Amino acid sequence: MQTTGLRTADGTLIALDDSSVARRLAATTAAIDAGIADVDQLAAIADRAANPPFNVARANVLLREAAAAEETRAESNDLFAALGALLARLFPSGNANLPPGSVELTLTIAGAALLVVIAAILVRGVRERIRRETLQPGAHAEAAASAAVQLAAAERAALSGDPRAALHAFYRYAILTLAERRMLRYEPSLTDRELLERASSLPQVETLRELISLHDRAWFGLKGATVEEADHARALAERAVA
Repeated sequence: MQTTGLRTADGTLIALDDSSVARRLAATTAAIDAGIADVDQLAAIADRAANPPFNVARANVLLREAAAAEETRAESNDLFAALGALLARLFPSGNANLPPGSVELTLTIAGAALLVVIAAILVRGVRERIRRETLQPGAHAEAAASAAVQLAAAERAALSGDPRAALHAFYRYAILTLAERRMLRYEPSLTDRELLERASSLPQVETLRELISLHDRAWFGLKGATVEEADHARALAERAVA
């Protein structure tokens, strides 16, 4: 008898040609058993082929996703490689072979440094704008530039219970007094660092530095000022102009 087809467990019919197996059969029982074993093995192979132990569709989806991820990673590496080549052209060195990941690390550090520089510029601009607004109050700028006016304002603020305004006026009083005496070349747009640089030759520069630090903590900070800090500012201002 010759087998021409085999039906699998799910009903699929697979065509077979077992003529080569039939030729191997002999009259002995052992040869027949070996031939039957070969047929059983072929049937098992065909059954596994028709019903694989995994989801073929799911496997195809995973393969496509893996291929897309690999393509994206390759494009990213190409970008880093191009940036690395650009950096190598701009900053040539004797050691052109960079270790893996060095380009990414360099770009990360450069980006962080750029953010720090931008933040510093913004903070400086805001502080200078606030300083100009406080030192040049619009139409009253000329009157506010008088040391006597600032001292009177400081006393009024202290008596009215506004230590923050009093501290600010004492700070202004000290700076403007030194400017009126031509001991300090003062401009409203000066930053603290620039102001202290111009006052570096004065014997009271450390007192002035302490007054400026106290003023900035209270005027630009969030907690304001206390009565004790306003009194301390008064003492520092008197020492600075003595």
